Amino acid sequence: MEKFSTYRQGAVRLFAINALILIGIQTAFAQNYFSSTQEEFGKNRIQEKRFEWLTIKSNNFEFNYYRGGDKIAQNAAKLSESEYDRITELLGYTPFTTMKIFLYNSPKDLAQSNIGLMAPIDLDGSVLNLAKSRVQIAYTGNEETFKKELIRQVARLFVYDMLYGGSLKEVLQSSLLLTVPEWYMAGISAYISENSEDPTMLDRMRVAVMKNKDKRIANLEGKDAELIGQSIWNYIAMRYGKDNISNILNLTRIIRTEESSITSTLGISYNRFMKEWKEFYINSAYANTNDNKIDEPQQKSPISPKIDLTKPKEKLVLEKGEVDTDNYEFDAENIMKSLATETAKSKVDDIDKATPRLGRYREALKIKGPYAYENIMVANDVKSEFLMDPVRRMGMKVSLVLNDLLENHSIKLGLFITPVLRNHDIFLEYNNYTKRIDWGLGIMRRSVSFGELDNRSLYLFRPLNINAPSTAVIAIDRRLFFNRFSAYANYPINKNLRVGITPSLTTTTDIDLYEMGRENLTSHYLGYKAELVYDNTTPLFSKVLLGTRAKLRLERSYSLTSSTQNFSRMVIDARHYQRILRSFIFAARISYGRSLGSAPKATFLGGVENTINRTVEGSNGQGIGVPRDLRDVLFYDFAGNLRGFNFAKLYGTSHLLTNFELRLPLAQYFSKGTITSNFLRNMQFVGFSDIGTAWYGNKGPFNRQNSLNTEVIGGGDNPFQATVTNFKNPFLVGYGVGVRTTILGYFVKADYAWGLEDKEVSKPKLYLSLGYDF
Repeated sequence: MEKFSTYRQGAVRLFAINALILIGIQTAFAQNYFSSTQEEFGKNRIQEKRFEWLTIKSNNFEFNYYRGGDKIAQNAAKLSESEYDRITELLGYTPFTTMKIFLYNSPKDLAQSNIGLMAPIDLDGSVLNLAKSRVQIAYTGNEETFKKELIRQVARLFVYDMLYGGSLKEVLQSSLLLTVPEWYMAGISAYISENSEDPTMLDRMRVAVMKNKDKRIANLEGKDAELIGQSIWNYIAMRYGKDNISNILNLTRIIRTEESSITSTLGISYNRFMKEWKEFYINSAYANTNDNKIDEPQQKSPISPKIDLTKPKEKLVLEKGEVDTDNYEFDAENIMKSLATETAKSKVDDIDKATPRLGRYREALKIKGPYAYENIMVANDVKSEFLMDPVRRMGMKVSLVLNDLLENHSIKLGLFITPVLRNHDIFLEYNNYTKRIDWGLGIMRRSVSFGELDNRSLYLFRPLNINAPSTAVIAIDRRLFFNRFSAYANYPINKNLRVGITPSLTTTTDIDLYEMGRENLTSHYLGYKAELVYDNTTPLFSKVLLGTRAKLRLERSYSLTSSTQNFSRMVIDARHYQRILRSFIFAARISYGRSLGSAPKATFLGGVENTINRTVEGSNGQGIGVPRDLRDVLFYDFAGNLRGFNFAKLYGTSHLLTNFELRLPLAQYFSKGTITSNFLRNMQFVGFSDIGTAWYGNKGPFNRQNSLNTEVIGGGDNPFQATVTNFKNPFLVGYGVGVRTTILGYFVKADYAWGLEDKEVSKPKLYLSLGYDF
């Protein structure tokens, strides 16, 4: 009866665990087991009220709104449908999916939205979220402003769908090959939503052209990029006809560069096109009315620009049948007739928008609903990456993110596996962002298998007081298991600052398969992790940030087996990114950690994270043996890069590390259209310096009698024992240069570094690694 009760309890426990897995659940890999430089920070969205969403559907759109927004949704449906034909005809593209539009009653309500919070993909300085085609817009109280913003967002979404494809697979493929400057995307959206022929708007565009006439337009950002882009698309429409806009857009998707698309479509060189575009705005008749004031719009109504078709141009002497492609001109009389016809047609369209255009029949407006909002889950992000686990070596991590369209809920699933299948990680987590306090649940399992140990892995024994020589080869058969169930709650103080608490239940097990008679070593821990996170960074371009982010983390684990296994760890990680010149970035990081308690855990320094060609620090030790308990390996910490030295050069229960880098992205100094290679487009040059140390005990590196400078000689079988202090410099300094780029979709780094140890410079070392910098 007692056995049956035990079995029933075990079955109930197993069922409960499985049920939690199926519900969905937080926190994956121990943060620093793979890469401390990829520590998660992130900004916050603050929810002050809950929205009960309703849905209405029109011919081509789906509008979602909440209480007080029914009139806004009805007006938005009528406006969007009235502009649908104009936008699709101008773009020469009709989306295959129904566009979903989320309408907020005010900008304050929009600030509470979680859309864009989960798994974004960087595209051309903007973020395209892959959870279906959708936009979100706030009603500001001004009808005209709302109308322009709605058309702008719809047009931008249509262009994204056109260039990158509607499915996750198409977007991922296109994003690797297609990169266009910011003016391209922002400009076409502004051109569609604004009346670009309005004299006031023409004057604003001219001011922008004059202001940026000597700058490389591919590097423009913000409002300048938008106005310059709008002026370019407007010039194409006025000079070459609106049909060429759709031709350029469609050709861009095929040949994947905006410069070649413009050249091939318009039949002139790109340099000549840019020259004539500038002359069109700077030297037109209306431009001379206020040449001395280019920093602000003119107060007088300017005259609309006219194209000077009578000005003679130098032409080459051509043989019969030859064409001067650099100075080719369309017939002036035909151009004037075409412009007149286009103007007349536009007036007719303005009078009666219901008139069919280009033979297309406008479908009568139909609005259905309201319906209850369907909060469907979609696949938002799929990632696969190679990781060089510091303990288990090379493996692949695959992760999938599922979330609803509003991104209030997300489920993350992940797997890390090596060629030795017994080495793996499995995790599943659920996150809820619907209220002011974000919360989640998570479960993970880690398996570590040890077979024959050699000089690549004997470093793992050193913190366990086994200092085996590098020539030793030890045959063992051990399995380590790490299981953790956790829950978390984060309270955002503001959009940049939050506090969080993560209680957890952890189990560790050491199984000796070689010595079958040995009892398994198992420990159970109750613990928590408290965090204070600050992040005010903003993206400059893909994977390059500006600003500051920092995290203070305190972890405590209380053993349910024995108080001698209790431990804690405190970690401070702060980073700052500063732009020096245009795209020349200075990045700095400081990391400090300390482990205390009856069984403090070790941190390793030396080498580069995720290194392909790792070399491990050798040992002159003479003691050969296998520790009885390897469970501490599951709690090892790896603090970051210390280039110029071997992996595991230093270790201790405390560490201090600084990293400084000067980063120069090559592509930011060239027009994106001139670099079609993804290899060159993502190339960066880096100069760096790393300074770090690690130690045991309470005497830090600034104390002359710290653990690094103190050595015990003798003892054991030797009756003589002495403590020697050598007063060497405890800090290691590494410096060098590096290059980064993307190969087959993976970010690859090469660093060439020298190490300075106690005033001696070592031979340079080459490090090849995967993954992004801090």
